[in-house]
Formats: sequence, C-alpha cells, structure tokens
Amino acid sequence: METVTEINPKRHRLPVLPLRDMVLFPGVTAPIGAGRPGTLRAIEASLKNEDRLIFAVTQRETSDAVQSDNLYMHGTIARIGQLQRGLGGMQLLLHGEHRATVLQYHQGDGFIEAVVHEAADQQPPDANDPAFLALYKEVRERASELGQKSGLPDDVIQQVVESVTDAGRFADLVAGYLEIPSKERMLLLETPEVEVRLRRVLVHVQRQIQLVN
Repeated sequence: METVTEINPKRHRLPVLPLRDMVLFPGVTAPIGAGRPGTLRAIEASLKNEDRLIFAVTQRETSDAVQSDNLYMHGTIARIGQLQRGLGGMQLLLHGEHRATVLQYHQGDGFIEAVVHEAADQQPPDANDPAFLALYKEVRERASELGQKSGLPDDVIQQVVESVTDAGRFADLVAGYLEIPSKERMLLLETPEVEVRLRRVLVHVQRQIQLVN
C-alpha cells in the first residue's frame, strides 16, 4: 500500500518531515539533516513514491519526541533531491514546492502523516498597480543591496535576482535567506497575500541592512 496518495490535484496525503528551528519556503532548496527514527521512516516512505514528496513543517517547540500537536498547521510540500545515508542518519536536499495548510494530522506506520491542501498566493487586485510595482521594485533593490553588503559576489546576486520574476516567489526566496527567528519566518510562510508578504519581507531586509552597515 502506498503511503503517499494524491486525493485531488490540490490535496495530498504525505509523510511529515518535522523541522527544528527552521522554515522551508516554496522555491527554496535547503540542506537538511535527519536522524530521528520517525523522521527517517517518513523519508523512506516518501522515497517509495516517484514524486518523492514530503510535507516539511516546523515544530512549535524544539523537542526530540515529535507530536502532531507540536507542529504548525502551515508548512511546505517539498521534493526530496540528493540524499546521502550515513551512520548517524541522512543528509538530504529539500526543494520547497508549494505552501500548504494541514487539514488533518494522523499517525502513520511509525511516523506522522498529514492531509494537506495547497495554498495559492493571493495576488493584488491589480498586478499593474503603480504602488504594488514600486513596492516589488524596492524589495528587489534592497535585497540586492543586502546581498552586496553581506559579501555575495555581484554575479551571484544578479543570477538569483533575475532567476525569479514572480513577486510572491521572490518574497519567499528572500525570506528563505533572512536571518530571523523561526516564528518570524512562520509569519511570512502563513501570509498568502503577496503584497502583505512583500511589505513584511522589506521590513526585515531593511533591518538587516542596518545591522551589517
């Protein structure tokens, strides 16, 4: 019996990968270390399916014993990329695919599963509104400035900035690299409105620019 089943195009039943003190955003690829038995079983269940999808969700409080009531109700449907097994567990690359809201957690065969529904970005009423375009332009410019002040090479910054043109995806990309607490990251993940998310990301970027000055 397959563990991962697609209920409808937007709803999935997936193994849960609990994250400690980190938040994975759609469009962001991040290295993850896994060693807890339940997490390893969830990863193995995901690998049995061709799409290798798993639900990456942050723990409310850091704990070795993972319970569903200690997991947030929003997370990211992720695809497992490169994976390396070792004596201490696994090292893997996770690529965030979609925001998702949990409809139900339940105990699977030695790991937690979740029924989740993809959460679409809420675009502004008018994507060509001058105020929205100005906000998006400001976020892109300030993100480039932060990258430069952080010592990233100009060609790397340019490549990253030019690789994403969608405003919501760009906000997620920047959010994924901000040095802010997990609770602040979760607030950004839980914000489906693109314009609101851009404004919140801009505030964090401006604060970090001041810190590195």
